[in-house]
Amino acid sequence: MEYYSIDEIRKIEQEAIRKGMTEEKMMDTAGHLIADFIVKNLQFKKVVFVGGTGNNGGDTFSAAFHLFNLNYPNLEVIVAGKPNELKEGPNNFLHLIHDIKTIPVKFVLGPDDLIKIKEDISTADILVVGIFGTGFHGDLPDLTAELIDLINNSTAKKISVDIPSGMNGDTGEFKKAVKSDFTLTMLAMKKVFQSGIVSPICGKISVLDLLN
Repeated sequence: MEYYSIDEIRKIEQEAIRKGMTEEKMMDTAGHLIADFIVKNLQFKKVVFVGGTGNNGGDTFSAAFHLFNLNYPNLEVIVAGKPNELKEGPNNFLHLIHDIKTIPVKFVLGPDDLIKIKEDISTADILVVGIFGTGFHGDLPDLTAELIDLINNSTAKKISVDIPSGMNGDTGEFKKAVKSDFTLTMLAMKKVFQSGIVSPICGKISVLDLLN
């Protein structure tokens, strides 16, 4: 099995875009594959999706949209960040979810919001988490660290999108990260997954092929 650096993964994405692929199409495919994985591998009644404002969040919100379209209505979406910080892709998928009208969308903007979502997190059967992707480095914002604590304290099965949020995509270093049962990583295995240090955080790793 080949393992790729984050820079090599970016080059694969850039080449795909040069050939006509779009970021939004890759997000759409990622969401479809995540939803399929959930349906085929897990039993559940309620799924909560926790995404950030970047492309990792876009994959996460896309998964919520696709799982709804597979006739699983008991879903909730939590956005870690401000509406005006959303990139185009995640914003578009949130608009699609908003149009459904039956999926609650809650933004985490301050400590009071953490209190409001505590029950949502604790009663989920599955948590799909894509707050930060492979580009994350440095320290987690305090609010995000507390959100990850809520996630890690839940008894739900936890699925990380691409990489556990809070983990440095190049080094695997983390002070706090989502302790995952499954990591659904995009395009190819990352070199960081070769480290024994990250194994307990990643859980079972599966590759989602976004280009076929």
